Amino acid sequence: MRVLVKNGTIVTASSEYQADILIEDEKIAAIGHNFPGPFDKEIDAAGKYVLPGGVDNHAHFEALNTDGVTTNAGYDTTYVALLGGTTTIVDFCTNEPGMNLVDSVKYRLDVRAKGRVAPDLAIHACCTDYTDETLGELKKLVDMGIPTMKLFLAYRGTPLYMDDTKLLACLEEAAKCGMTMMVHAENPDVLDRHRNGEAEKGHLAPKYHYMTRPPYGEAEAVARSIRFADAMGCPICIVHVSCEEAGEEIRRARAEGKAVIGETCPHYLVLDKSKMDHPDWKTAVRWICSPPLRGQEDRDYLWTALNEDWLSVLGSDNSSIPMYQKEWGWDEEKGCCDFRKVPNGCPGAGDRLNALWTYGVAKGRMTKQKFVDVCCTIPAKINGLYPRKGTIQVGSDADLVIFDPDYQGTITLETNPTGIEYNVYEGLEQIGRAETVLLRGQVVVDQAKYVGFPGQGRFIPGKPYGLGYDLLKK
Repeated sequence: MRVLVKNGTIVTASSEYQADILIEDEKIAAIGHNFPGPFDKEIDAAGKYVLPGGVDNHAHFEALNTDGVTTNAGYDTTYVALLGGTTTIVDFCTNEPGMNLVDSVKYRLDVRAKGRVAPDLAIHACCTDYTDETLGELKKLVDMGIPTMKLFLAYRGTPLYMDDTKLLACLEEAAKCGMTMMVHAENPDVLDRHRNGEAEKGHLAPKYHYMTRPPYGEAEAVARSIRFADAMGCPICIVHVSCEEAGEEIRRARAEGKAVIGETCPHYLVLDKSKMDHPDWKTAVRWICSPPLRGQEDRDYLWTALNEDWLSVLGSDNSSIPMYQKEWGWDEEKGCCDFRKVPNGCPGAGDRLNALWTYGVAKGRMTKQKFVDVCCTIPAKINGLYPRKGTIQVGSDADLVIFDPDYQGTITLETNPTGIEYNVYEGLEQIGRAETVLLRGQVVVDQAKYVGFPGQGRFIPGKPYGLGYDLLKK
């Protein structure tokens, strides 16, 4: 099948120029002008930008929640990523009950995601049940196309929690096979001290979620992780950085030449902790995520950090928790909401690019090239997917977003679905949108409407020794 995308302005992480794109057999076959027909399909992108399909470094679909028992919204909701211009999600695969990491990945691909995932799918392993066989599995995972793994340093008392002994052992083993380690960095003792202290005073409203997760607890865990990773010779990615204190630990480490990559998320850039002050607890709990939303100073810092490459990636941290699970925060005995019982997480896979373009590019806070870099190119490089994903060049998958910069609207659940009953960005301004999206040359979004089908996405294996190892060599 020959498809021509014509008259658009191509934007990559390093350039911007006008050219046509010829697609053949799911790949970009040529970039230039005056290609001879015939074509099976022609797409006129006049007046619009042609961007690489987004690569979301941080997605949780059908994933273990922070209670260690329940899961969030499933793969049938992954179409929302395509609507928002993301064509590849890198999803976290936690241990299935009673399964090791390798078998859990196989189960996720062959059962959970099979016939259901809409965008293309890459996988991070996510160790939530460390056993004597865990370290021996890391090389097997890399050979399967899983070159990254995440550990949770928070959530003591649940299957997600990993102590320092396990962290060090995983870092040392990962370095031997080209795996990049990722961490959720919050100090669990700091969290327990503040959370339990406030609960003893009867302070249980949703706002105490952010009040009991102080920035110093996040910064300490970030600093410790970087030092451990450096000692073990393993690149590390600190996910969902929310505050200046944590970001400064990464900035200093990068200045010292340490192989650390920082990620933040759109909700930390455009939302703030006041959302959890809402008088209706059922509304307030929608914004309970970890680390928590912060204040204006932290938001301003994170914008600077992205532009300066102290933080390098924008991941959605999509964790779509249905309201019936959020409402488990209600404590019948106390007759009030207990913030400690609310599953952590917010939807966001469909609004990642929207938020960064609207409040970054359109507001003059970020260039279009930086936008592509943090949303597409760098996440592809971290996960060993580049140049198949994350850029526009001959030989790459024909994952393209025809982006209309002139669109203006307001985010609503109807226009920006999340797969559940609410959108945490509801009511915010939106400038620009993905008008047409191609996944490997197939149109999956047309006139901002999803026209693809479940199961259209494929597993895309990643290669080891990703971007973090380039930093290690320096």
